[in-house]
Amino acid sequence: MNFQRTEIERRRILQIAGISTAGIVGFSGQTVAGDEDANVTIEVPDQLSDGESILIESFETDVDGQFHIFKNTDERPVYKMMEVEAGTEFTNREFELDDPIPESQSVSVSLYPIGGGRGYDIASSQVFVTEAVDGAEPAGTPYGTEPGVQKIEADPDAGFHSPYFLYTPAFPSVEESANDSQERPLVVTAYPWGEFDERVEGASGPDSGITGLIADAMNCPVVSVPLTLTGGHIGLEPQELTLAPEVEIDNDRRERVDLQFIAMIEDVKSRLNNGAYTIADGIHYDGGSSAAYFIEKIAPLHPEYINAYSFGANGHAFLPFEELTDDIPVHGDPDRTTIPWPIGTGNLEELTGEAFNEEAWMDIEQFRWIGGEDQDPDDPDNHIHKRFRGDDEIDQVVEEIFGTLQVDDRFETSRDIYDHLDVSATFRIFEGQPHAPDQEYMVEAAEFHKEQIEEDFELIHLSIQEVDSEAHVEDTVTASVVAANWTDVESSTTISLAVDGTEVETTDIQVDPNSTETVELETVFEETGEFTLSINGTDLEEAVVVTEEQTETSPEDSSTDEDTATDELEESDTEDTPGFGITQAVAALGGLGYLLKQTVSDGADNS
Repeated sequence: MNFQRTEIERRRILQIAGISTAGIVGFSGQTVAGDEDANVTIEVPDQLSDGESILIESFETDVDGQFHIFKNTDERPVYKMMEVEAGTEFTNREFELDDPIPESQSVSVSLYPIGGGRGYDIASSQVFVTEAVDGAEPAGTPYGTEPGVQKIEADPDAGFHSPYFLYTPAFPSVEESANDSQERPLVVTAYPWGEFDERVEGASGPDSGITGLIADAMNCPVVSVPLTLTGGHIGLEPQELTLAPEVEIDNDRRERVDLQFIAMIEDVKSRLNNGAYTIADGIHYDGGSSAAYFIEKIAPLHPEYINAYSFGANGHAFLPFEELTDDIPVHGDPDRTTIPWPIGTGNLEELTGEAFNEEAWMDIEQFRWIGGEDQDPDDPDNHIHKRFRGDDEIDQVVEEIFGTLQVDDRFETSRDIYDHLDVSATFRIFEGQPHAPDQEYMVEAAEFHKEQIEEDFELIHLSIQEVDSEAHVEDTVTASVVAANWTDVESSTTISLAVDGTEVETTDIQVDPNSTETVELETVFEETGEFTLSINGTDLEEAVVVTEEQTETSPEDSSTDEDTATDELEESDTEDTPGFGITQAVAALGGLGYLLKQTVSDGADNS
């Protein structure tokens, strides 16, 4: 469906039947300005803009005229004015404005006679300004903070001893929506490599890579943390989350990094939940290699904080059970049945004081990937990127369960076990790729997150337009709703109209990426009274008052009204340029009367 064209045609029909504030819209290309035979068409899509320019989808005229881009209000500031010659025609042209559009608003485009008079044609567009112009508040601060990357310093009182970096994308802010479309997940990644300064530098670009793609596509904030794991052993388990009291830690930045990770997430929420949008409970995480191992260690401890994660470049997967049973499709023949943490959940409660939350962990959506060449068949024991390749007892447990080769054994065995357990996980081998696959392969991780966000969150904003507050019995009352999708994915939603809590009409719509769609829902009142209309449970501000059916007007009365409207049209011919809103409204009514009179006159001549 071509929304832009459909939306413009809908606007034209409504303007012909009602009052246009900038001139009379032509019917089937014909206008009622000074030149009655002029053929002028203008199409302008709803769009994002920096405020300095605007896109005209199509323009065509067979008369000379003055081209205006202006705000459709009584004051009518003009953002661009220029003369065009007859025969001018173009499509998809971007115009630099003489004066910038300061904030998001409805903008109109029209062509007027050079000597003044009513407009030949008009098209209106919702222009969403994404950057501040002349100190105005842009539409890009839905989270209550300026878009871009900012460094949040360490805050020991809040529970974290390292800084983190926060990125919020710029996109149109919707102050109110008739549905729950103003919640997004926080996207998180970690940079655990190197010394502290190296980790801070590595974490400073949350707007880049996979997390940047997710953020900009889905309007989600991103956090990048410079946290890392610490060596240490407890029994069979290399205790890298420093949960054991006997592991000596002399650096606050390495103490219980799982809790510092959670504290950072809570700090972000407190900063971002002050805008029109709120942050969901569960995060989306992305990371590879050590950054993947980082979240695989933390997820079993705090699964309620995680909605989905993508990670890779590790062969074996975490096992969400304590005891190994005969039905589990392992690679070898393990001697041990109790699987210690971090391989399984054995001794996890002893370490943390809390039982493993299996239900919350099983709810996490996973995308696990690995490069097809991320192994060394000739010397598997010394493959640099393979974990648990030594001679310790835990290394032997991993080898007995998952095998030796990073891809062919460990990754494929993990897939078999997860399939058997019905874990919500996708396993993907990037054939021919090394430990760090090319970006063209990694975008699959971004697509995974986009699909999950589209599935779990309402992406389409519903803005209720003004509805007539008065009607008569048997009148059709129309509620108009603008559905806006400011993400990079196609999405669908359901819109319902209810009267006094009783649903009367429902429609399903699909909205293209970065597009809007106008939907009209109708109801007919059979009796008088005062009624409350609601869209998706959100009540309209004014109730609809329904009175008895209107008495038909006699032909004489109709003639008088028509003559009066025509007289008003003649009096306002010289005032119909931007800046005279009230006069033009009267002129529009007169123009409609003129159209009707011409139709009757032409019919009489033909007969």
